[in-house]
Amino acid sequence: MKKVSFEQLGLVNLSTEDFQEVNGGELPKWLKSGAVGLAIEVVDNWSTIKKSFLSGWNSLK
Repeated sequence: MKKVSFEQLGLVNLSTEDFQEVNGGELPKWLKSGAVGLAIEVVDNWSTIKKSFLSGWNSLK
């Protein structure tokens, strides 16, 4: 089987700036801190979340 390199196809690696632009760039700081805060709340209240979810799930039966 013949190997073909990206350069032979006229393709090149993206630069860091291009890669961030394609992936939507950086997340705003407020969104990062909000996600961290949400994760902390979920961990701290996992038993209540699990109990409530199971109660709702079982009510569908």
